[in-house]
Amino acid sequence: MRLHDAGQIKGVLDDMDFPAAKDDLVAHARERGADEPQLKALRALPLGDYDNLAEVLRSVPVDPAPDRSGTVRAEQERFHRHPDLAEHERMAEPGPIERELGDD
Repeated sequence: MRLHDAGQIKGVLDDMDFPAAKDDLVAHARERGADEPQLKALRALPLGDYDNLAEVLRSVPVDPAPDRSGTVRAEQERFHRHPDLAEHERMAEPGPIERELGDD
């Protein structure tokens, strides 16, 4: 599961003292019971000190379409015929198993 909204980590950092380094953010979130997707998102932050929670939330990587399968994600990366579309908005061709089974 991937984060689709940076606000998902707000609850585990709402009492964090700022400024804080990336490692401090991860440690604090772990102590507050953050789940693995939240910790993974915090570990993906660029190194540095963060002055406030808003700065952290702006920097957290998010996936606007977290329910895409790995197959669909790879297909959308491979065949991007429309450079103006975001990756998750591109149409993906069905794989051989999906073609075989159909949309029943």
